[in-house]
Amino acid sequence: MKQTLQYRILPYNRYSSFYQERESFYRSFINQYYLDFAHQQLTQELYDPYLIKTLIAPQDIQFGASPRRVIWKIGMPSFQVKDINDFKDHKILFYRTKLLRQKVLIQFHFIDSFFYYSQLSFLTFTEKTNDILFNSIRSKYECPAPLEAQDKMVMTDICGNKLIIEKGVYLTVSYITGDSYPRELMKSQLQQKNELVHKADNYEIDKLSKIL
Repeated sequence: MKQTLQYRILPYNRYSSFYQERESFYRSFINQYYLDFAHQQLTQELYDPYLIKTLIAPQDIQFGASPRRVIWKIGMPSFQVKDINDFKDHKILFYRTKLLRQKVLIQFHFIDSFFYYSQLSFLTFTEKTNDILFNSIRSKYECPAPLEAQDKMVMTDICGNKLIIEKGVYLTVSYITGDSYPRELMKSQLQQKNELVHKADNYEIDKLSKIL
């Protein structure tokens, strides 16, 4: 049976190059995300955050939710990856969409199936986009009236969850849990990693001493 143009399957080499190009876009974000960086993000103390009245929850998804819960809430991701770099039991769901007519990438990060971090990035944006975004967040989270837009602004709720708006290469909104569980998991993984590095260093030193 002849294949019509509508249902023709892409040749493998064309399909492979398409997938590689698609994957490389997400890898540009993944390759920057390592265990020590993630742990630092969760443990850093940010000065003078604005205390807001409403609990921080991106897309009304509570921290601690499972990947299945997030997918059930907002649909299948555009791309997903697990066991990132030097992480264990780690997973990221990526969603590509458009907001305010701008290209947007949304990330949901999990460790041991615990949702602990999310970031919304406007890949293209204007000052109008920035103003609308800021006003929407101020309205949703009941921020103080005198609060004004800045290049970087930090908000926190009564549970210690953080929301960070930052304007740089991309316009980003980051959501960070205040729960200690993911921090403790990362701390344990960092200790194991440091022990392995220390053992490897001792092995190399011992090997050198035998050769000299």
